[in-house]
Amino acid sequence: MGDVLFFDPWPLGPPLMAIFNVEMLNQVIDGNYPKHPLVKEFIANFGGPANLVSEDGPVWKRWRTAFNPGFSSSHLMTQVPAIIKEAKVFCEIMAQHAEKNDLFRMEIATTKLTVNVIGRIVLDVDLNAQLGSNVLVDAFNSQVRWQARGAQFQPSELWDIRRPIIQRYNNWKMDRYVGARLDERFAGRQSRGRSKHVIDLALETYLKEIKGGGGKDSGDDDKQQTQLDPEFKEAAISNVKTMLFAGHDTTSSTICYAYYYLSQNPSTLAKIQAEHTAVFGPDPTTVAASIIHDPHLLHKLEYTSAVIKEVLRLDSPASTIRLGKAGHTLYHPETGEKFPTEHFMLWPVNVGLHRNPKYWPDPDHFDPERFVVGSAVYHENNKEAWVPFSKGSRNCIGQELAIIETKIILAMTLRTFDFRAAYDELALLKGDGTGYPSDDSGVQTQFGDRAYQIQLGTAKPAEGMPCRLRFC
Repeated sequence: MGDVLFFDPWPLGPPLMAIFNVEMLNQVIDGNYPKHPLVKEFIANFGGPANLVSEDGPVWKRWRTAFNPGFSSSHLMTQVPAIIKEAKVFCEIMAQHAEKNDLFRMEIATTKLTVNVIGRIVLDVDLNAQLGSNVLVDAFNSQVRWQARGAQFQPSELWDIRRPIIQRYNNWKMDRYVGARLDERFAGRQSRGRSKHVIDLALETYLKEIKGGGGKDSGDDDKQQTQLDPEFKEAAISNVKTMLFAGHDTTSSTICYAYYYLSQNPSTLAKIQAEHTAVFGPDPTTVAASIIHDPHLLHKLEYTSAVIKEVLRLDSPASTIRLGKAGHTLYHPETGEKFPTEHFMLWPVNVGLHRNPKYWPDPDHFDPERFVVGSAVYHENNKEAWVPFSKGSRNCIGQELAIIETKIILAMTLRTFDFRAAYDELALLKGDGTGYPSDDSGVQTQFGDRAYQIQLGTAKPAEGMPCRLRFC
């Protein structure tokens, strides 16, 4: 396949320009092409007005500015104890599975984990997704299951009259829950002291730099208010829902695939386990306490970072999709050929970029050494071709949280549990109510691998990564 692929699925969808070339990807990013209308349509059932995924221009900039402080690396380090709290619950659940050596879908467990982490970091609430149920989580999960994949992939969706009714009801429940939590946070803002979460920092930034025009004392305006600013509340509800949707899949899928690839590569597993022993000591039960005492120990996990990057190279959860503009063209850096963009959906395909042999020798092979500086297969230029979080000003706001959370989970589990994928036992999970088909008919591999990605709301491991655990 070349560096550009054109496809017109009319009447089921818009014309598409798929891009597999780094230089042409950079042209799309630098050209400030707007998000495609299909992105807005897709995210509407999870976001709303002013969400960071689908908005453009001044609206996007306003709310990106408001939410940036809460996702800075320095602030997230202060939230590590909250992540550890959820990680401990996850480890207890994994221990129960290991004791029984039962068959389960890892993606279900990791999704519940990441949803809870987002709840704690963003809203300072326990969504109880790991141990029970919650109105927001139940509505969110229903919304994921009912999310349309598009008529070009599932034509029968055009005639399913239940979908819009259920989605509106789910949105109403999510809006009501998040709105109530926001009102509670605002009412108790004076009693919290210096403790701040994403939503608190966003409100401070909004009042000081946006609503107040950046004045020195404009951040004090909320002290005189008895109700939350309605513009902020609407945008906050939209973005909390968007963060749940866009944020849960990155970490949950990355953890699943990390377990999967490491189980298939014993030497790599041994190396990452050795790093965890060197950084945290020989007793894996002390990892949580060590990280809470010094969160910056996470920065010493260089090989763990390389493993995570390689997992994200092979299985990225999403790609950016932009809309072409009249009079704007992309050009091929080697041939000089020009490609008009007007009316086209511009899709820099992560899986195509990340598995392009032009940038990655033996691209389908799992090899974290690609990201280890000084190794034989490390190339500085490869950083340009690694885009799981997109790049430029519109890169993923939650990428630091995703990396920190994944590091913590791997550090707390890899020396305790032995993971084994169990796709050969898939029939035993049929009808378990998860929304996965448990169907092993037809072709069941991609790139020669059974754990390929599927579209279920977002990109997830096939069949939810069926597996069994044992203690190491």
